[in-house]
Order: sequence, then C-alpha cells, then structure tokens
Amino acid sequence: MPSPGRTTARGYDYSHKRERARWKPRVERGEIDCARCGERIELGEPWDLGHTDDRTGYTGPEHASCNRRDGANKTNGMFEPVVYVPSIDW
Repeated sequence: MPSPGRTTARGYDYSHKRERARWKPRVERGEIDCARCGERIELGEPWDLGHTDDRTGYTGPEHASCNRRDGANKTNGMFEPVVYVPSIDW
C-alpha cells in the first residue's frame, strides 16, 4: 500500500497527472459518469482518477467518495476483526 507523502511517492507520477488532466474538462462540464458506481459526477463534485487494483491501468474518473471507500474497504479487509471480550461476567 502506498505510504503518505509526496504524490509521486504514492504512485501518482507524470502519466497519472497527464491522464487526469485529459479527463478534467469533461468531468468539469458534468459529462462523465463514475467508473465505480455509474452515477453522474456532478459539477464541482470532488473526483479521483480510478486505477486498477494492480495499478497498471486506469478505470476512469470516479467520485472521490467511491474511490476512497473502495480503498478503505480493501485495506480494512486485510485485518482480523477485533473480538470484544468483557472483563466481567454479569
């Protein structure tokens, strides 16, 4: 998983920036649907350029919330659930 820091350190190099710039005018005109949920990305709504799980390609513009929720779900699924054990039996 990419670590926090500069955008290039997290995998967002020149090619990512160039691809995002290519999509930007159409997204800002409200012409694009989210590649993840299929709903329209509304004018002024935050968006991310989605990528494949192996980061070898792009899926297209996505709502920022859809993109980040998916990333959180994948990351959270890597951990064992915490089991609550009460210290006192009532």
